[in-house]
Amino acid sequence: MTSLKTRLAIIGVVLFVLVLAGAVGSYFYFEKSITIEADGKTVEVSTFAGTVGEVLAEEGIKASPEDVVIPGIDEKLKEGMSIQIKRAFTVKIFSDGKEYTVKTQPDTVANVLAKASISIGEKDKVEPGLNTYIGAPEQVIVTRVNQKTVEEIRTIAFETVSRKDPNLPVGQKKILQQGENGQEKIVTTLTIENGKVVSKKTTSTVIKPAKPQIVLTGSMLIASRGGVEFAYTRKLRMLATAYTHTGNMTAMDTKPRVGVTAVDPDIIPLGSRLYIEGYGFARAEDTGGSIQGERIDLFMDSRAEANRFGRRWVTVYVLK
Repeated sequence: MTSLKTRLAIIGVVLFVLVLAGAVGSYFYFEKSITIEADGKTVEVSTFAGTVGEVLAEEGIKASPEDVVIPGIDEKLKEGMSIQIKRAFTVKIFSDGKEYTVKTQPDTVANVLAKASISIGEKDKVEPGLNTYIGAPEQVIVTRVNQKTVEEIRTIAFETVSRKDPNLPVGQKKILQQGENGQEKIVTTLTIENGKVVSKKTTSTVIKPAKPQIVLTGSMLIASRGGVEFAYTRKLRMLATAYTHTGNMTAMDTKPRVGVTAVDPDIIPLGSRLYIEGYGFARAEDTGGSIQGERIDLFMDSRAEANRFGRRWVTVYVLK
């Protein structure tokens, strides 16, 4: 059985605790001097409120969810406490043809966009940049950037190449090689910003080269004299004279004979086969001191024949 002395001690302790609790509880309802900083103003107030939220309500100061109250609204008030309210500011975001408004504390552009649930693609442009720190009302512009690639196969038309062929008469043509069209792949990359094409880049790759068509065009000239046709490469108008035996060999060290002519090698190369109107077929084998330029000397078998020929203009064909 508990002694009277012990019971009195327990009662004393209980009474002490009750008194202490009452004193502590009443402490929070004593009048306190508080400083409030908000909206660019600092005010001092006296209040019996117990928490930060209660004193703000007494003063008619409202805080939105985005505002920051330091210390928190559930904190117990203490004598001399300083309360700060950091107001959120407005950021306007223009994206996808719409305008979004976000209230925020100072933060990076990337985080502000995240608050508005706006995702940014790899190629999208953001102004200011994603890592820019925003500390005041601002506008953020999002430009959507897409790339579109278009591939196309085009035909490369073959070219026609003309070559002269001395073995074909003038006016005749012959296809030496049939032309074939080629193919190339055209790749066009379009850069699109907010639905509008702002740049275009085109590259081409030859898949199959075109094969040119080669056409031979006859350059061989044909003449007919006395029922005989012959091909020639040039036709000259020359002043002709005649000569006969001199006892000397020709410039090509051949024996002079009917059908041999003396020429200027700069005009007609030695060894050229010729047809001379009024004389017939001949070969340029000789030269002469007076045979210069557009002149030709024809060998006759006798001096009488040479004299009868005299000097005259003739047409000379340089044979093929």
